[in-house]
Amino acid sequence: MATIGTPTRSAATRSAPTDGQSTRIRRPVRRETPQWRLGDRWRAYRPRAGQVVAAQVALAVLVAALGRGTLATLTAALLAAALLALAGCRVRQRWLYEWLGLGLGYLLRRRTIAPDAGRMALLDLVDPDAAVRPVELAGSSAAVLDDAGGMVALLEIGDPADLLGDGAHPLPSPVSLLPASTGQMPPVRVQLVLAGAAAPAVGAGSGPAATSYRQLTDGRLAGWERTVVAVRVSRVEGWSEEALRRALAGTVRRIVRRLRPLAVRPLGEQAALRVLAEFAHHDGRAVRESWQIVRSGGLLQTTFRLRRWPTADAVRQLVPRLLSLPATATTVSLHAEADVPAPAGLTVRLSAATPAELSAAAQALRHTLAAGGGAVERLDGAHLAGLAGTLPLALPGASPPPTRGDLELPYGSAGLMVGVNRHGNAVTVRLFRPESTRVMLVGGVRAAQLVTMRAMALGARVVVQTARPAAWEPFVRGVGRPGGTIPLVPPGRPVQGEPATPLAPLLVVLDAPAPPAGPRPGAAWQATLLVRDELTPADADALGRADLAVLQPLRRAEAAVAGAALGLGDSAEWLTRIRHDMVAVVNRRALRWALLACTPIEAQLIGRPVRS
Repeated sequence: MATIGTPTRSAATRSAPTDGQSTRIRRPVRRETPQWRLGDRWRAYRPRAGQVVAAQVALAVLVAALGRGTLATLTAALLAAALLALAGCRVRQRWLYEWLGLGLGYLLRRRTIAPDAGRMALLDLVDPDAAVRPVELAGSSAAVLDDAGGMVALLEIGDPADLLGDGAHPLPSPVSLLPASTGQMPPVRVQLVLAGAAAPAVGAGSGPAATSYRQLTDGRLAGWERTVVAVRVSRVEGWSEEALRRALAGTVRRIVRRLRPLAVRPLGEQAALRVLAEFAHHDGRAVRESWQIVRSGGLLQTTFRLRRWPTADAVRQLVPRLLSLPATATTVSLHAEADVPAPAGLTVRLSAATPAELSAAAQALRHTLAAGGGAVERLDGAHLAGLAGTLPLALPGASPPPTRGDLELPYGSAGLMVGVNRHGNAVTVRLFRPESTRVMLVGGVRAAQLVTMRAMALGARVVVQTARPAAWEPFVRGVGRPGGTIPLVPPGRPVQGEPATPLAPLLVVLDAPAPPAGPRPGAAWQATLLVRDELTPADADALGRADLAVLQPLRRAEAAVAGAALGLGDSAEWLTRIRHDMVAVVNRRALRWALLACTPIEAQLIGRPVRS
């Protein structure tokens, strides 16, 4: 596909020698609207068949009223004017008759979910005909969403049990995941949904934790990310239910092979409903659609559809820039369908806690698109459809505008930044996940406070259970932010407050001797950080059962305990040789070395995070 470059300077404006001197002749350069912009404008304002018919009806009404008296003529004129206005007037990129249809649909449809209605109620709201049925896909039990339009399978990218980030991996576009069009299978629609939260989190404000984390990462790492592929096989005449299931299973197998070496797994019934709720930020509270937003999970959400793609030069980094917008969360949906001339479309949903934050994020979205020549339209009156379109349901939709250039779709680098490796790349851990996480840190209070401060920058709520509050009080005063502080409570006291969510996870710091059974497991999106100044044989069991271990330089006796508990083998010897400002990050699959890379703010509030 040809790309549009910047106009070159005409020959008349180049330098020409005159009497031994170089003189520039300036002539006006004719600036023409790029051809693709003219095409978009013509498509937007081109009259449609219904509008032509409406104009003809208006003219016929006027002609029919001639000679029938003043009242009939006046009535006909008003009716003709109304028809012409509905058919020919355009407001905010839409015709008036389109606004009328939106308004009627908004008034007539169901727009709410009652509190505590359950996850199935969300699916009933966005896809009323859908049912969840068990099937066998890619060699494992899974579920399909079965509705009037077809069958949908959900594939989650990434392993939730893998706590260590290995850097960004490029994802293929939905177009490349489509099967070859041979006419031997029903129509297939593929949707790639990426959700993420910028770091530092918008809710972290401009306090010390957020400012320090921004200095640490330069805003290049997301705090949280989730990616799901939805595959829909559409119902068409001549294809039985069994044939549709076989076609869906074959398409899923090809996509799983195409996505290797990334871990991909089909979701079962409960996992699929949970993922839909997490993408919609539905936490059991009421869901309500208004004209400009959808309120769900305490967040205000508004959806935009891409009306014009940016130029080829700007489109490559489009999705990473969208996912880093200053919103509480951003969801990007890319869809493609076989045998459609324009095979890729994009929809963006922004979520924020306050109207001011949502407005700022929307303005940043428009600026990001406009800088590259693109444009979006807000789906006022149809935000419930926008919510459904940004959930992994692969719902049929309007034909999108054509893609200009290759999209870059990175995945895998989000998480809490522990430090940097020897190449200067970030070492991240997925501290918060759909299940509880147990972490043991061996090194002392300062290292624990460093991890705590960085977790706060991701929007985490922190509770410290400690037997030495005096060691934590200066830190708590230093990182406190308006509207919230870190409670210091005795060990064993139950944690109070709202349940943890992906955008508001919970970190419980247990700075006290653990009970015989070790740290108690928590709920989803909750992490327990067990702090140890020294590692003794009594801690071996808790260390072996931890999901993640963060180890500062150890003494030889400690390294022997860690090596045996974690199965490090000969690598345990290196735990005694690393620098004082380094840590070893170990889970059940891998070992990473990281330089803590303490920021000036962290150094001022915490001090050097070295073992005493």
